[in-house]
This record gives sequence, C-alpha cells and structure tokens, in this order.
Amino acid sequence: MRQRFVDILNRKKQRNGVVPSVLLWIGAVVLLSACTSVNGQSSAFKPGTVYSVGFNGNQFISYDAGNSYSIDQEGNISISYKNGAVTAKAPVQLDVTGKVMGMGKEETGLYISEDKTAIVYGFANGASEPLHVLITDDKGDTWNDYEIKGAKGFETKFIGFATDKEGWIVSGASNGLGSALNYVYQTSDGGKTWVEIGNANEVYSEHLTAAGFYNQDIGFLGFRYYMDYGPVIYWTKDQGKSWERLTVTLPDKFDEYRMNPLSPIFNGKEGLFPIAVRDQELNDIGTINLISKDGGLTWVYDETYDKLEGYK
Repeated sequence: MRQRFVDILNRKKQRNGVVPSVLLWIGAVVLLSACTSVNGQSSAFKPGTVYSVGFNGNQFISYDAGNSYSIDQEGNISISYKNGAVTAKAPVQLDVTGKVMGMGKEETGLYISEDKTAIVYGFANGASEPLHVLITDDKGDTWNDYEIKGAKGFETKFIGFATDKEGWIVSGASNGLGSALNYVYQTSDGGKTWVEIGNANEVYSEHLTAAGFYNQDIGFLGFRYYMDYGPVIYWTKDQGKSWERLTVTLPDKFDEYRMNPLSPIFNGKEGLFPIAVRDQELNDIGTINLISKDGGLTWVYDETYDKLEGYK
C-alpha cells in the first residue's frame, strides 16, 4: 500500500489552483479505500469529493472524486457527477451578496458522492433557527431536507460520511477575535437524524481547518495555527466525552514552519493525517504526513510521504 501511495504522489498534476501534493495525497488514500469501510469491512460505498478550508480561509477541493458543484449568479447549486456525465440541481439557494449569515459559499459544507450527497447550510442559533442538511442517495433525483433542531453554528461547516449510514458534521461560530466555538453532530441512519456529541470548546476554541472520524468513537479536529505554529490537533476516543491534544513529534527542521492539519483518511485501521506546510514567508510549500496502523490511536511521522516543493 505504501508503494502505491508513493507512486501516485509522484505524479505531477495541478487541480483548481491547489497545491498538487494535497490533492494527490488525498486522492491516493481515498481511491485505495473506496472498497473498504472505516471499520475495515467490505463496502461498495463510493468516496465523495471533499471540500476543506485553506490557509487563506477559502473553501477548496481537497479530494476530487469526479464530482463537483457550481453556483450561478443567483446562488443556485448545480451538482455534477462522473465528471459531468450526470447533473442535478440542489433545492437550496445560497446567498451571493454576503448579507445573509450562514448562507454563503464559505459557510456551506458539502460532501458529494455518487452514493450520497450531503449539503449542510444555514444559520443555527440553538433555538428557533435549526441547522439544515440536504441529502440525496440517487444523484439528485430526489432530495430530503432534514433539520437539526437545537444545533448551533453559522460559519464554516464540515460534513462527511464514513459509510452510507455513519456521518458527521462540525459547525462553527465566531467567539470574538481569533476564536471560534465548534459543535459536533453524528448520524447513524444516513442523515435522517443527528445527535450532538461532546466538543473540544472547553480545551481549545479556535477556527477549524480539519475534521474526520475513524468510527463513531474516534475523531479528530484540526485547528488553524496562531502563535503556536502547529500542528494543533485535538482528538477523542470516547465519542466526544473528552478531548485532548494529540502529541505530534516532528523533526527539528520543521520548527520554523507554520502547519495546518488537513482531514485524516482511513483505509481499514491504517490512516494518513496530512499536514499543510507554510514557510516563513507564508508560501504554501506542500504537505507532510502522519501515519497510523491502529485506527488513529497512535500516529507517527513518516518522511516517505513528504511532498514539499521549495523546501529550504
């Protein structure tokens, strides 16, 4: 598996202006895990296109599964599957004026798979305004809009599915200058119902750059670097009942670099945790990676997977 990762990472391919190493790394992992569930069981669940937040705070494609979306001038969302072979319209209209909180492109989370497409959107105040999740299991022929009543969050949103039934959402809300509160929700019935699990706000409340779960119990939140150059990762192994900072040991040569975690990917119990790297001049130069062989319980740095351009 390692050699296959390395072979794919060696291919030079630019997509959507994103650093090639990020795209190629995630593409390698997801392609290899396409027939395996997060618990290592055989599964026909197809991987989805995953959107993340970059160093500049903008949304970008971190893994392209051949599915994508676009927004017209009125804010209508069009979904494309199989590189445009199938198209569909999503029954939601985003705000393109920047005036409606929670409804802009950067405040909307998407996960686009041929088997399941999910869109999390809206302003959620924990009371009268719920979070909304749009889901289709048939490439846009039919859609269901589910509400998460009592949910909170109106800024950056992340959504993902490990299987066709098990998924997660993380929604954030600003909490003063340079700070954010983040709320975590899970589903075990394909997105029909969601429950809130514990979050990391009491131990760390900043803006997220990454989120991902190995299973319902083990999950990870990656945070944007500030005074601490990172990588700042908090994790739970008890479904959010407790969170602690993940100990990351890296060579001394990386001390002067800024690092933002990207979402971890699992192939059975083997996982990769990519970390985006910036130099002192704030140039994005690629990724380094942590690896796990026990479902995310332990991680070690492995230079085999480094993809750094312009490293000094």
